[in-house]
Amino acid sequence: MTVYEHRAVVTVSGGSTGTTTLSVQGGLLQNVLIRALTTPATTYFRADLTDSNNIQRVNWGYHTGEINDHGISFPMVGTYTLNITNASAVDTFRIILGVRE
Repeated sequence: MTVYEHRAVVTVSGGSTGTTTLSVQGGLLQNVLIRALTTPATTYFRADLTDSNNIQRVNWGYHTGEINDHGISFPMVGTYTLNITNASAVDTFRIILGVRE
């Protein structure tokens, strides 16, 4: 089993930011970790995953501080953009997407 991890540290300014994966040849998205790096983690935000055709494929809605979705099994091929939107404050986020190929 091969695992590809997309890792990024991004800063939300003006309420939104995003990060784009390298091209995934084919695999299952198994884990999504989006963590606000302020302490205490009080920043609320929305997150979504959009494919290369600009179609929103997954929407995590509003969360405070962190999203840790390890129950997902989403098929991926190509590039995807993870967007953080509607953030309540300027904050830095750690993003990890784990894809099993």
